[in-house]
Amino acid sequence: MKNHGILTISSILCLLLSWTSHAQTNIVYYGSESNTLGVVFADTNLSISVQSAITDDLNLCLRDWGRGSELSLNDGADDEAGIIGYLERPSRNPFWLEDIEFPEGVVSNSTGGIALYISQELSNKYTNLLAFAAANSNIIASAYSFVEFVSSTNFAAIAVDDILDYLIEKRSTPAELRDHAAEIIVQLRHQTYYPPSILGFKYSHIGPSATNLWLAIPCSSPAGGDWLEWSSYPAIWHDGKWKFCFWDAAP
Repeated sequence: MKNHGILTISSILCLLLSWTSHAQTNIVYYGSESNTLGVVFADTNLSISVQSAITDDLNLCLRDWGRGSELSLNDGADDEAGIIGYLERPSRNPFWLEDIEFPEGVVSNSTGGIALYISQELSNKYTNLLAFAAANSNIIASAYSFVEFVSSTNFAAIAVDDILDYLIEKRSTPAELRDHAAEIIVQLRHQTYYPPSILGFKYSHIGPSATNLWLAIPCSSPAGGDWLEWSSYPAIWHDGKWKFCFWDAAP
């Protein structure tokens, strides 16, 4: 069973959280009780559809990982940036690559409430990657299909030879990967995987080709009690399909 099934354009829009279908006020949900927080953009020229796309992606990240989030308000505003509090989380965001930080500053909004502040630098990153997604919808759709498949029980039943369709590792030969396929699958199945964020995609020279498209696949594993340990597994677009990839360095 292969992992690179191609979806229709209408399906990819659904997979990418129906970016253009939201006309309501932008709101993010956080915490175990699904608390709400408005969203304010530094870039006031963003279209409604782009604002909705960004808000939807933020909610994708916060839906599970954000259950440990807490709102902490300051006694007084930060005179420099207008920050009156922070949306604090216990772990690093596993949905984005490490050079992008999840927004945490909270400001007053125009209606007298409070809102998560989205800097222009962050919205610019989103705008660039939304354009990338629109131009590469099949690759993006394939990423969602890959994550869905490796999250299913069907992944544990793949043939030994098919491990090469799902994994590439610099220091292992194809024969070695086949020999250890059962063990590798058990290790990969230990995590719970989640649909990726658009900010999880990144081009890098690191990898088997001169230019490589990487993806951070968010995942969690039990850490005792109700706690989850969050991290991300690296995947790469190679030979026309997504594969878990372990290289000498991270992208």
